[in-house]
Amino acid sequence: MNDENTIRAAIAEWGDAFCSKSIDRLMALYAPDAVIFDAIPPFSSGIDAMRTKVVDCLPYFPDGFAFETRDLTVSVGSEMAVAHFIWHFIGLPPGHPAGRHWFRSSVIWRKQADGQWLVVHDHCSAPFDPYSEKTVLSPDAIAGEAPSDACGERNPVGWFEIYVQDMERAKAFYGAVFGLPLTQLQSPIELWAFPGHPNGMGAAGALARIEGFRSADNSVLVYFSCDDCSVQAARALEAGGQIHKPRMSIGQYGYIALVVDTEGNMIGLHSMQ
Repeated sequence: MNDENTIRAAIAEWGDAFCSKSIDRLMALYAPDAVIFDAIPPFSSGIDAMRTKVVDCLPYFPDGFAFETRDLTVSVGSEMAVAHFIWHFIGLPPGHPAGRHWFRSSVIWRKQADGQWLVVHDHCSAPFDPYSEKTVLSPDAIAGEAPSDACGERNPVGWFEIYVQDMERAKAFYGAVFGLPLTQLQSPIELWAFPGHPNGMGAAGALARIEGFRSADNSVLVYFSCDDCSVQAARALEAGGQIHKPRMSIGQYGYIALVVDTEGNMIGLHSMQ
C-alpha cells in the first residue's frame, strides 16, 4: 500500500473506530503531541482532552450509525501529509443533534521514525452565517438564500426549558401530543430536547429535570442569548434583581446564569463564553 492509500485508509479507520465506539483504535491514529481544533469547544486541545470528550459523548450515539465523506483530497510528501474533506454522520435517529450537521475537516499527518503515519493536527469545524450567527448545517444550505436579518442582529430569546418531575412521563406526554422525537443532550442537568433547526423560526428548547425545581405553576424558564452571560447577570443585580445562580459551565453548550427579575420571575442567560 502506498502512502496516499495509507492516509485514505486512516480516514476510513477514524470513521469506523468512532462509529463502533472503539476509543483506543481512534486515539491510536494520533501522535502524542497532536493539536485538536474541534467543532466542539474549547478552541484548541490535546489528545487527552479529546479522549475525554469522545468518551463523554459516545453514550449519546446509538449502535449502528456510520460516517460518510465527500470531496476527499489527499496530498503526501516525504514527511508530511494533508487531507481535506467534508463529512457527516448517517444512520442516526431523526432529530439527533449530530445527524443534522455536515463538517469540514483538514487533517495533517507526520511520518514517524518507524514509517507509521500519525495525525499531528486535526481541524474540524462548520461555517456560520454572519447574518444570523448560526451554524450552516449543509454545504448546500445557503445557496441562493438571502440573509434573514441584519448583520449582528438576533432574536433575544434563544432557548426555553419546561421543568418536569417525571421525565419518562413528560416525554410520553409531549410525544403523544406533538408526535415529535426528543433527544437527550449531554449536560450537567437532565435535558431532553425537542427537534431544532438553527436556521428555522422560533426558539429551541427542552424538557428539564433538576432537583429542587418544581413543575406546575407555569414553570417554564426562558433563556436570553448573550455574548457573556456574566455581564447581564451583573446588570440584573444592579437593576434591582437577584442572581440565583452565577455563571456556570454547561459543557459543550457554553455557559448559563440564572437571575430573578424585580417581579420575582426567574430568567436564564446563555452565552458561549
